[in-house]
Amino acid sequence: MKKISFYLLASLVLGIAANAQQKAKPAVNQFADFTLGIGSSQGSAALAYVHNWKLFKKQKWEAGVGVRFTSYFSSDKYYRTAPAKLTSGKSGPAVFFADDIVQNLDSVFFPKAQVNSLNISLNFGYNFTPKFSLGFNIDAIGFSFGGSKNGTHINGNTTKPTTAKPTAFNLLLVSDNDLGSLNSELFAKYQFNKKWGAKLGFEFLFTEYKTATEVQTTPDGQKNDRFRNKVSALALGISYQL
Repeated sequence: MKKISFYLLASLVLGIAANAQQKAKPAVNQFADFTLGIGSSQGSAALAYVHNWKLFKKQKWEAGVGVRFTSYFSSDKYYRTAPAKLTSGKSGPAVFFADDIVQNLDSVFFPKAQVNSLNISLNFGYNFTPKFSLGFNIDAIGFSFGGSKNGTHINGNTTKPTTAKPTAFNLLLVSDNDLGSLNSELFAKYQFNKKWGAKLGFEFLFTEYKTATEVQTTPDGQKNDRFRNKVSALALGISYQL
């Protein structure tokens, strides 16, 4: 009888422990989201998968990685000289505090631009409640693709036609040190239920074209074929918990 009671008690304890473990908060937060960026004569559509790990005892903080496809489109936009060594003469974090070297800034005007990028992203978030959270994400590395576009290279009062394609390799460095096309978002998200949520925020998107030839020559003789557009846009999106 004592053995039977012991086994029953042990089974009950194990059952309660297993049930509690099943009901424990997940250590990860996985979701997919779709976001529209809405700017002036330009916009973007982005589809992303995110895998965040919940951090610390209360699991309010989270951080992780993801993958994001972004498609950007615009009309009548000027892309300016991209490399940091030309725009500011600096590299590394110093570009944040350096003034532009105006005489080194040329531009390429595109009547139509369209750039697609596929990047690995870094993601961060803080959950105030189960329904309301803030998040930030930024692309880190990947590649871009898109068709060739006709444009006009502009240097002061001098113009000449050119063609360009999206810069193929993307890499997050610091500001103008960045290479290629990179997307980032700062947003607030509201979770309607266990699966669906909506987000509202700010998108900052770099897109970059590389001209077929080095169309720019700076006053000191440096050559350049990379030109960048910086997009500030309203971000609207939906998310689905996985």
